[in-house]
Formats: sequence, C-alpha cells, structure tokens
Amino acid sequence: MEVNGIGGVFIYANDPRSLAEWYSRHLGIEFTRDEASDNHYMLFYYRDDYEPSKRLDTTFAILPARGSLGLDRGEFMINFRVNDLEVLATQLAAAGIAVEEIQILRDGEGFGKFTHLVDLEGNQIELYQPLR
Repeated sequence: MEVNGIGGVFIYANDPRSLAEWYSRHLGIEFTRDEASDNHYMLFYYRDDYEPSKRLDTTFAILPARGSLGLDRGEFMINFRVNDLEVLATQLAAAGIAVEEIQILRDGEGFGKFTHLVDLEGNQIELYQPLR
C-alpha cells in the first residue's frame, strides 16, 4: 500500500469563521460553510496525469478547535501555489500582513519563487509560484 496524494489539509481554529474570512480576504480562497458544525471547506481540483479523464480534489478546511489553541502551532506549514507572487505579496503587505522577502530557488528545469507569512491564528504559510 502506498500514499498517492494529499486528500486534505484541516486546520483547527479558535475562531473558524474569522480565520476563513481572513483566507478569503487575503488569499482569495472561497469557503463553503456548514452551519451546523461551523466547518469551512473548499476543494482544489486537478487532473490525474496518467488518466486525464479522472478529476481529483484536495480539501482545505477550517474546523472548530476541540480546545483553546495558542499561537504556537508547532512545526508545520501550508504551501499554496499562486499565479503572481509579487502582486499577491504587495497586496498582503498593503493590508498590514508581514510578508518575508521573496526568494527565488532554481534547479536545471526552473523551480520557483517563495515567500512566507503567518495567518490570523499563527499558522505558517508558504506561497509558491512555479518558474515554468
């Protein structure tokens, strides 16, 4: 048996509604809200390289914390692929969000531009724009 992808990323939040609104406002991620559970979720869709007729998805969800969470969330980070990193980083900085300097990493075929920031509840985020 082997893992063949990531089915989802689930973040627990002290205030799921506010955190989902932060992601919507600053990163353009639009969530569906489950009123009964206060879960906020969306799906990223993509195609299987080996069977392009197969549409796959990865869930990104914000769920209510089971207990009070502090700002130190541990050593994990969510990496989001973006279309234009410079434009997004400028918009985030204009909104008062601390964004690290953009780094360009290269290999023989390209690679990408990266920057880092922290969301409303202290979760680490990496933004990535492929060079190719």
